Amino acid sequence: MSARRALAALTVLLTCVACSPGGGAMETTMTEKQAHDRVEDYVRAAFEALPGTASRTLFSQNRSECTDPTDDGPPGRFEISVTYEITGVQVAAFGEHVDAVVTWWRAHGFTVVTDRRPTDQYVFARNASDSFDMSIQANELGKLYLGATSPCVWPNGVPEAAGEPSETVVAAAPEPEPEPAPKPQPRPRRAAVDDEDFGETNWSDGGTAF
Repeated sequence: MSARRALAALTVLLTCVACSPGGGAMETTMTEKQAHDRVEDYVRAAFEALPGTASRTLFSQNRSECTDPTDDGPPGRFEISVTYEITGVQVAAFGEHVDAVVTWWRAHGFTVVTDRRPTDQYVFARNASDSFDMSIQANELGKLYLGATSPCVWPNGVPEAAGEPSETVVAAAPEPEPEPAPKPQPRPRRAAVDDEDFGETNWSDGGTAF
């Protein structure tokens, strides 16, 4: 194998260290804390679309491992979600409140993915820019819930395999082959020319459970 091909092969090998077993890129993400802060921010902002009499109480807060992530990425990541119960609003006006939240979503980068109205008061949406999900749902018990879920994130924002320091592999430059001794010439030879050129040789399931 020529020196150029050896260097190229080593470059490919080092690049693949950052690949997942399935071939997908082991990309960095926001941290769990950042994901938690963002789901809280989304709920807080969407809540402002409701009337002034409304209040909210934390109903659930979850950290779920992405055992079968929809983005075909590697395991070891988590989805962060929060759900709030909305109180202080009339059950008869739930439809208006759902409409108000959906209107806020559409004005802030969310696209409705699932809308079960009028059979059920349930709407699910996703933000195209960061893949965060939101949902609003009313049940037969007269309860109204508003929640948000993050995409799959690494706990510390980096792939687990890349979280530990790793040795830097440096390719050793190939030793040049000794030039043959020049034969006697009647006049000076030109300088030898090398044969090789050593140059430039990225609620995910669409549902909620209350």
